[in-house]
Amino acid sequence: MKRFAFKGGFFLAALCLYFHVEAQVDSTGIKLIEQGKFSEARSFFEKAIKTSKNDADAHYQLARVLLYQHEYDDAEDAIDEALELNDKDARFHFLRGRILGTIASDANIFKQGILAPKIKNEFLRAVELDPSLIEAHIGLYNYYIMAPGIMGGSDEEALKQAHEVVKLNAFRGHLLLANYHQHKKDFTGAETEYKLAIGSDPEKTSGYKALGYFYINQKKFDKAVAQFKKYVELEPKNPDAYDSYGDALFAQEKYDEAIEKYNTALWLDKTFSSSIYQLGACYEKKGLRSKAVETYQWYLSVEPSGRYAESARKKIKELS
Repeated sequence: MKRFAFKGGFFLAALCLYFHVEAQVDSTGIKLIEQGKFSEARSFFEKAIKTSKNDADAHYQLARVLLYQHEYDDAEDAIDEALELNDKDARFHFLRGRILGTIASDANIFKQGILAPKIKNEFLRAVELDPSLIEAHIGLYNYYIMAPGIMGGSDEEALKQAHEVVKLNAFRGHLLLANYHQHKKDFTGAETEYKLAIGSDPEKTSGYKALGYFYINQKKFDKAVAQFKKYVELEPKNPDAYDSYGDALFAQEKYDEAIEKYNTALWLDKTFSSSIYQLGACYEKKGLRSKAVETYQWYLSVEPSGRYAESARKKIKELS
């Protein structure tokens, strides 16, 4: 029902797994992007381009913003402008591959077949230009692991890229290897890699979170709880930590305890939508229909087009 399962998709996974590229231009615009103020960031970089049409970085940053705003065709145009000005920047090629991958994720099979080699070639070019660019290696990994063989998919090549990432960043590399082993249904290997990731950087909470959800999927709920307790211990003011903890309790059908964790997340951030939705699910499981409906309506008031919006509307209709 929620996000316990690891989700994939041909190109979608290539876009979502650990992507983050450090920006190189004016910090004002970059801060706006990092703060999620995409409309303001867009205006900032559009003005920068008007001032200097040959500012390749400004076109690149505008492409990033347009991607976040789901304006994929315009994002492609913007990154193409950046590449016309400078085709030697690995970040630009990586972003073009990412944009094309996003377009492909919603395309028909015919268009995917056309875009597939372009996506792969952009990631390959990025790695060629900057072998230290982790995101490009991850892009290639995801391409190889998700694409069918006829489009160049290859488990062997995916594994090579994962090992390259380990050399560059042990934490991210071991998480990638965990993903590889899960793809191969080697769950013992996956668990080992998650633990190696955590061991390489014990202060990074994303490792505990990933291992926790892995344990939920394996129905090892007590082990999942232990990981989320560590997450909470390291980040006691992060609503996501309590939301994740609540998910483990929900999976155990400990609804009252889960409600407590979701409410803690919402005390820290009253708009933390995944906790709102799961709070509604807890009330539904407890047979509190009217309270569940009220909570699902609350979710829709916060996220009318959110990830669980369709499910929330369906639940409201069923329970009313």
